[in-house]
Amino acid sequence: MMTKVKNTYLYSFIMGLEHSLEYRFNFFVNILSTIFPILIQVYLWLAIYNGGNSSYFGYDFAQMMVYVAVAGMVSKFVASGVESAVNHDIHSGMLASYLIKPVKYIPMRFLDFIGRKFTAMVTLVVMTVFIITVLHITLGFNIMISAVLLFLPALLLGMILNTFIFILLSMLAFWLTEVGRFFYAISTVIMVLSGGIFPVSVLGQTYITVMNFLPFIYTTYFPITVLTGALAPRQAILGIFIQMIWIILLGFFSSLLWRRGIKKYVAVGG
Repeated sequence: MMTKVKNTYLYSFIMGLEHSLEYRFNFFVNILSTIFPILIQVYLWLAIYNGGNSSYFGYDFAQMMVYVAVAGMVSKFVASGVESAVNHDIHSGMLASYLIKPVKYIPMRFLDFIGRKFTAMVTLVVMTVFIITVLHITLGFNIMISAVLLFLPALLLGMILNTFIFILLSMLAFWLTEVGRFFYAISTVIMVLSGGIFPVSVLGQTYITVMNFLPFIYTTYFPITVLTGALAPRQAILGIFIQMIWIILLGFFSSLLWRRGIKKYVAVGG
C-alpha cells in the first residue's frame, strides 16, 4: 500500500511535468510576456543611474541590472497558480474525488505544481546564466561562485515557499464563495511585497525590517539579492535557514486549515 501511495505522489509530479511540456506555446508566451516589463525597468534605472558609478539602495548599476532582469523572470516563474486549482476543486465538487483516494490532497497538489514549474526553473537558470554573461561582457559584472551555489537552493526554496503561501490562502475557499478575484488582487500585492518588481530596499530600511519577519521577501527578493552578491555568504545561509522555517510553518498552518475546512466541506457540482 505504501508503495502505491508513493507512486501516486510521483505520478502527480510527472503529470505536472508533462503538463508543462504539453503546453509549450503558453510557456514561451509567458517568457515573452516578461520581456516588456523588464525593458521598462531597465530604461527607468538607466535614467536614475544616468551612466554613473553611483550606488542606489545598496546596488551599483550592474547589480541593479541583474536584479531587474532576474526578478522579472523569477516573479513570473515562482507564481504557482495552485490557489486557482484548489479553489476550482472545492467549488466544483472535484475535491470529493480526491478524498476517496489513499493520498493526501495538499502534498499531491504541491508535487503537481512543482512538476509544472520544473521546466520553468531549468529555463530560468539557463536565462540567468545568459544574462550574467551579457552583463559581464557589457558592464564588467563579476559574480562569485559561492553566490551562484547559494542562489540555486534559495531560488528553489523561494518557489516552494511561494507555493505554500498560496496553498494557505487557497484554504479560504472553504469559507468564501468566490475568491478568484481576491487571489488575483493578493497575488499582485505579494509580487510587490516580495520584491518582484523592484528591490524592497527602495522602500526603506524600516520596510525591510518589518518584512524580515514575514515570508514574502524570501520568495523573490532574497534569492536575487544572494545572486547579486549584495549578501555575505553567512547572511545568505541564514536566509536559506529562515526559508526552510517558513516552509515548515506554512505547511503546518495549511494542514491545520485543511482539517478545519474539510469538516464543513459539502461536495456540489462535479
